[in-house]
Amino acid sequence: MKNIGVIFGGVTCEHDVSIVTGLQLIENINRKKYNLYPIYIHTDGEWYVDDKLLDAKIYENFDSYKSALVKGYIPPNKNGIIMQGKGMFAKESFIKLDVVIPAMHGMNGEDGSLQGLLELANIPYTSSGVLGASVGMDKILMKKIFQANLIPVLPYTFFLRGEWEKSREIVLAKLEAVLKYPMFVKPSNLGSSIGISKAIDRDSLIHAIDVAISYDERIIVEEGVEDLKEINCSALGRGDEVRVSVCEQPVSWKEFLTFDEKYLRNGKSGGNVAHGGAKQSSGMQNMTRKVPAEITEEQTKEVKRLTAEAFKALNSKGVVRVDFIIDNTSGKVYVNEINTIPGSFAFYLWDYEGLKYPELIDQIIKIAEAEHVEKNRNNYTYKSNIIKDVARPMVK
Repeated sequence: MKNIGVIFGGVTCEHDVSIVTGLQLIENINRKKYNLYPIYIHTDGEWYVDDKLLDAKIYENFDSYKSALVKGYIPPNKNGIIMQGKGMFAKESFIKLDVVIPAMHGMNGEDGSLQGLLELANIPYTSSGVLGASVGMDKILMKKIFQANLIPVLPYTFFLRGEWEKSREIVLAKLEAVLKYPMFVKPSNLGSSIGISKAIDRDSLIHAIDVAISYDERIIVEEGVEDLKEINCSALGRGDEVRVSVCEQPVSWKEFLTFDEKYLRNGKSGGNVAHGGAKQSSGMQNMTRKVPAEITEEQTKEVKRLTAEAFKALNSKGVVRVDFIIDNTSGKVYVNEINTIPGSFAFYLWDYEGLKYPELIDQIIKIAEAEHVEKNRNNYTYKSNIIKDVARPMVK
């Protein structure tokens, strides 16, 4: 059987959401096909590899359990994980990993950092590569790439925290000169709606910026749409082989989905059963959705087309979710952002396509293996005489 490592947690604001995504995937992976190794990154940066991590109760008061757990790490020169022994004379053990599934959200996990480590270790992994992950995480660069590929995005601009601290008036004047109210103010490198605020006038704009700069140095401000629909669509594949899912329409009583609405509605996460029998958190299960989305046939086709285009523009891999905004007044479709490791791996969208969660996991593992084979076809060595020439004694 194949050894599969699932990495979740992390030193990030989205740590808790990552735990939900990781444990949810672990509950649905086919244990008859795979040997599973849960790899949890605590908020202090320590890595743990232990079967006890499969119990969700541990994370409610993790500090009281961690002394009894086995620590581990992935070194950059080995294709697996080193598990540290317990006790003074205990020895380390090594487990080769056939594939790693990053169930990470946010910085140091979804932004290319972890992907870089896995590249160095030469371990196949299920997410987008270093470049696709890092660009997909950075909302400013993401929108620039989309614009370059003629993918429609709403008007936006950005500034640095240092600019705000030096002169608020200059930043405010710049924003009001190029954008209309309402505006949405966002940290460039965060997801799950953390740090995002809507501004309807200058006072609320100042407050929104003060919130956002506590999370990131680079702030993006987008022009809002008064009458809109939020639409999500997922893509699965690699290279030019891209499959897109049904479209969904999240329904919120507010003007955009907050963190609590996405993950905490109806209380703490638990082992509820969603459409198709897969287990998921109560928040994700009870978020009101319309599937398929209540949009026109032309808009549905456009959302699906742009989902595939966004996937290819960022050289994405595995499964992603692309979020859209539709202006109900004009009917125009805009790409809002791409999530290269979407919450719950967007399994609920694929379930409506007849692909159950365990089968989706099989698919992303196969894609990771295919990508790894293709990467290893590249030639990474070139023989030259440079070192020999440098080492040759200088002749006067």
